[in-house]
Amino acid sequence: MRPVRARVAAMLGLVVGLAGTAVVLSTVSAGAAISGCRVDYTVSSQWAGGFGANVTVSNLGDPVSGWTLTWNYPAGQTVTQAWNATVGQSGSAVTAKDAGYNGAIATNGSVAFGFNGSWAGSNPAPTSFALNGSLCTGSAGGSSTPTASPSVTASPSATNSPSPAGSASPPPGRPAQCVGSSPITCHFAVSPGNYTVTAWIGDRGSAGNTSMSVEARRRILPATATVAGTVGRYAFTVNVRQPEGQPTGQGGTGTPGLDVTFAGSAPKLSGLTVEPAANPLVVYLAGDSTVCDQPAAPYTGWGQILPTHVSAGALVANYADSGENSGSFLSNRALFPAMIALVKKNDLVLIQFGHNDKTTTASAYRSNLTSMINQVRAKGAVAVLVTPPVRRLFSGDRLTGTALHVNSVGADLPAEMRSLGSSLGVPVIDLTAKSRALVESLGPTDSAQLYLRSSADGVTDNTHFSEYGAGRMDDLVVQGIRERNLSLVGYLR
Repeated sequence: MRPVRARVAAMLGLVVGLAGTAVVLSTVSAGAAISGCRVDYTVSSQWAGGFGANVTVSNLGDPVSGWTLTWNYPAGQTVTQAWNATVGQSGSAVTAKDAGYNGAIATNGSVAFGFNGSWAGSNPAPTSFALNGSLCTGSAGGSSTPTASPSVTASPSATNSPSPAGSASPPPGRPAQCVGSSPITCHFAVSPGNYTVTAWIGDRGSAGNTSMSVEARRRILPATATVAGTVGRYAFTVNVRQPEGQPTGQGGTGTPGLDVTFAGSAPKLSGLTVEPAANPLVVYLAGDSTVCDQPAAPYTGWGQILPTHVSAGALVANYADSGENSGSFLSNRALFPAMIALVKKNDLVLIQFGHNDKTTTASAYRSNLTSMINQVRAKGAVAVLVTPPVRRLFSGDRLTGTALHVNSVGADLPAEMRSLGSSLGVPVIDLTAKSRALVESLGPTDSAQLYLRSSADGVTDNTHFSEYGAGRMDDLVVQGIRERNLSLVGYLR
């Protein structure tokens, strides 16, 4: 579904049906307003029973120090999770309060927050909003004369879309924490946690080509070209922890704090800010070396590429670790126990094991996965099983049983995972089947580009992925996320 935006400004009676969503704007008495304000309410995505929304509050009156925004839902919608604001609900009445760090709104300034919600039957937009008890009419001082007609448009959220440098507030400039020119490296001395990183990429005077990554080679933005005079604003939510790569410290622990790197053929950075992220949707990854944040090229896990698909308000926390099987990951205190302690209600936990379960019996494999699933569910989160991607081991033009993860004790691990998911009602992304179709379609020769080759990478490895191959596997995982209508769909770019 395409995003639906409803501007609640000078209110007129209007009912508009758009992309299956009814947006209702009704007349509001401007005389009750004390300070001027405008609210842009955007349904950024919608799926069966759920939706994601972004709210921008613009202050047209005196400066505000601490804000509370209230509205009522007309059709029984419920807010389930929010970020950059503390949101509570009583019946149809919703109250959103600032997150502390974003409490000040200057005159003509704005603040934004977002949330996920649930709906049944229909999902119309709220008809009015109040800021600190004063109705938002879209005009300064609560003028009763409409200054603009309310608008309803269908357009993608602009959060991660490049825009001309002069079309919005000027970029804040490169912070002192950033050094170098190609690459540009930035380090922020922040504590472990989740942060919203906003980057202004491009330059007023010259063209650029810029990619962005954080921490241990976590790709955030692919190489993006900008013409001279154009600056694009990009916002992402990222996870900071120590060690910053693999949780057991394999390949190095990195440095405390947040590292951001801008590379590409001509990196251009016009501004960068880092702010704490309030209550984002976290997608935890539990897996092995085909998933993990690999510390050094050419090895790349598909979990390192997944953040390129995720918009601000959600993030990937990759706890996958090289060499782990379902049992070792479950028992190692640095892995599943450390991860599950952080999982909160409505988070997603993607679980992929099989490559290193070479001697694990079918019953032990199911038992290990069941234990993880039960603990995730006990936290109110959603477990998702991901069958392991295939190895590149051919017999003729077809993959062998070993490539398809039938292990040395005869356990067909992907089949066991599918069966377990069906019996427990757990969503399954069948990456084994998806990657098999891809690898066999390419054949024994062309499929080599997905894995590590001595000619290109200095090593031959038919299990681990090149950066290109990790990207293709990541695309298949994202395809599965969409097919299963997981809550992350609302944040996918």
